[in-house]
Amino acid sequence: MFTKKEPDPKTPETQQKNNQKYSKSQFAESRQLSRIEKDILAAVLLEQETYTLQEAQQHIQQFMNGEAQ
Repeated sequence: MFTKKEPDPKTPETQQKNNQKYSKSQFAESRQLSRIEKDILAAVLLEQETYTLQEAQQHIQQFMNGEAQ
């Protein structure tokens, strides 16, 4: 029986993809985010900054938990 090989999280290709940064406008055009998530990011992200997907998800969670400033 064959099993699908999972990508190694330590490979440079995977790390580079996880560390890739996006602008506020790129998140607004993303197909991976829901409309609500896009609206939250539009409200909390700074225009001149770039963020990783993980950072954006943290901002969404903070906002949903009422911790956004």
